[in-house]
Amino acid sequence: MVNSPMGTPAYITVKHVHRLSPKAVRVTLDPGDNLDDWRNIPGGFMTFCLPCGDPVLTRSYSLVQGPESIYPEVIVKETGGTRGSAFVNRKFQAGLKLMAYPPQGRLLPTFWTTTPNHFVLFAAGVGITPLYHVMQHLLAGPVDHEITLFYGNSGCHDILLREELDELSRDPRVNVVHILSDGSLDDDLHNGRINASKTMLLMQTVDTALPKKVLLSGPKSMKTEVRRGLDLCRVPEADIRAEDFHHPPHLEASVASTCEVTAEYKGKTVSFTYEPGEETLMDAVLQHGLNAPQSCRGGVCGSCRAVVLEGEVSEEHSYALTAAERAQGMVLCCQSR
Repeated sequence: MVNSPMGTPAYITVKHVHRLSPKAVRVTLDPGDNLDDWRNIPGGFMTFCLPCGDPVLTRSYSLVQGPESIYPEVIVKETGGTRGSAFVNRKFQAGLKLMAYPPQGRLLPTFWTTTPNHFVLFAAGVGITPLYHVMQHLLAGPVDHEITLFYGNSGCHDILLREELDELSRDPRVNVVHILSDGSLDDDLHNGRINASKTMLLMQTVDTALPKKVLLSGPKSMKTEVRRGLDLCRVPEADIRAEDFHHPPHLEASVASTCEVTAEYKGKTVSFTYEPGEETLMDAVLQHGLNAPQSCRGGVCGSCRAVVLEGEVSEEHSYALTAAERAQGMVLCCQSR
């Protein structure tokens, strides 16, 4: 297995909870004496150990604080159920202590920020959080970048960080464009969902002499459509990054009813008989005593990356993997069977 180092978990304290809407909160966190280890990564995320189950539930949420802020901040939108985002929205309050891992993330390549670029950002819903974080850092940095944000929502009342985005758009380098699916805007281009054809039209409105770099964040269906549109616009894949990358094709299920698995991590090896089904490879290796790295369990954080040396696996999602990593035989154990 290949580890994406998560650092050492530590106790942090909820410093402040600000309700943005009936279903979304902005949480400020205080790592205490560990503050130096909690670096501010543009477009990064934090992984929390939420005390709402047995075992403890781990969930990752995007950072949103500005580049000068010393305290990590995340926005969490409730998505239903009673765990994860619901627990954060309903139970988080100032003074709560819980375990968390230091920030990490791979959304914004550092080498993209060293020379002037025009960053074209596509977001939908709560997907705005990592891109807002990126925007703040790009504008505060020493290099003179330009930014165009295309932000899709159901309606005006669903727009997260609206005042903050309005403030950023006062900078002449920034253009914030809202697209609403409820049809409340004045023209067809800015009404409806962001699909492939709309992506092509929106890209045509980006007037710049700088090289374009594209960042995507939002629901899987939106990102799939945007990538189709970018492909039709002949945007090179090397110039596209997504918070949870594109959905890979499913492998045909041609596995036997059982198979033998050998997994190795940090010099420890376990071998066992595995029966593909509801249980993922991540579940299986943990049950057989291999303390392999894992976090979000949703194919997003990349902590459980592994290299397949022999045999084949079927993956549900591999959002955190780049095309180059997939070509090298990497998989996400939490999504593999």
